[in-house]
This record gives sequence, C-alpha cells and structure tokens, in this order.
Amino acid sequence: MIYESVNTIDAIQQGDIFSNIPRVEFTLSSLAVIDDNDDLKKTTWREVLLSKRSEPITAVLAVTPVTAIVITQNCDAVRGQGLSLCQVDNYLKVTGRESAIPKDAKKWQSLIVQTSQQNPRFYYLPEDTRFNLNEKSAVDFRVVLPVPRLDLENMRDHRVARLNPIAREHFRESLSHFFRRYAFNAWYPLTREEFKSYQAQFDEPIPPYDWQK
Repeated sequence: MIYESVNTIDAIQQGDIFSNIPRVEFTLSSLAVIDDNDDLKKTTWREVLLSKRSEPITAVLAVTPVTAIVITQNCDAVRGQGLSLCQVDNYLKVTGRESAIPKDAKKWQSLIVQTSQQNPRFYYLPEDTRFNLNEKSAVDFRVVLPVPRLDLENMRDHRVARLNPIAREHFRESLSHFFRRYAFNAWYPLTREEFKSYQAQFDEPIPPYDWQK
C-alpha cells in the first residue's frame, strides 16, 4: 500500500508513523498539583497564576499512549529541539461516522473520497497488517502532540512505518492546506433572496451581511 519500512537507525522524517506516543490529558479548570508539603491538592490553572509562583509546579496528569505521525519538516526534524506529531485514530471514530459503517468497497471509497475533498482536517491512512496498522485510520490535524527530538529519536524502535514517496507528497500538501486555509463565509456574495434560500437549509442561525438584511 502506501507505507514503507524504516530502519531503526534512519533519521526521523515527516510522514514517519510512531506507536505509543504520549498524549497528555488535562483541563485548566481542574488540576491535581503537589504542594510544597508533597500533598496532592485540587486547584485550577487560574488559581496557580494568582499564586504568582516563580518556579514550575508539579502536577498529576493522565497520559495515554497513541499512534501519531510526524508533521515536522525534515530539516527541522534533524536539528530542532522539539518535533510535532498529529494523532492517528480509527477512521470512523475520528471522523464521527461510527453510526454509519460502510457495508462494502463502493460505500467505503465514496466516504473516503468525499471526506478527503470536503474536510481537510483529516488525512486517510489505509490498514496494512504488515506494519501493524490493523484498521482504517485517519490523521487528525487538530490534535498536535509535541515531543522533544532526542526523546523521539530514542523511541525509533516504536516507529512502525513511513509514508512512501507518493503518499508523502499528498500528506505534505494536505498538511499545508489545512494550516494555511483562510476561513470565509461562502454566502457573503448572495443577494437578499439567495441568502434567505441558503439560510433555510440550516437549523442553526446564520447571520446575514448588511446588504442581505
């Protein structure tokens, strides 16, 4: 398919897929920190800021091992202090389609192509059991995981595969498109009558521009 094997000693590149990357879970509204008496205390980030501590705090955070793919460019992956990866997860789960599982190849290809064209947030990764990628998955460009470069280099035995040259070209373009896109409202040039027709398609309110009121 779209993957190739990588030797453990090979340098890290954009498009390298790792297993067991730590994803840290926390919320600013509820933190468990260890105070100066080594006691566990529940607090919030705002309260921490109000205390005006000059030294770092020690907090207890949930850490989950996840699959992730390197998005840092190759030149930075060689010398940068930190690398960035995006989480990889089950395709139907990450795209919110768990309630409508495709029944055959025709419906799968329709879903994959349509999602790729309409939602740049996701990048499709097919299953390939040779690399222990055992289910259809997707990269979620919104979930970025920072890892120190030296730490990731020490985890190269957890690198399961690398995108092949064709896939890397598509991945690089998808990645750059997602982060450089500019949000705009498709309805801004509509006339008042056209806007009313457009607005009627949606349940949530859509604010009109002055010339559409």
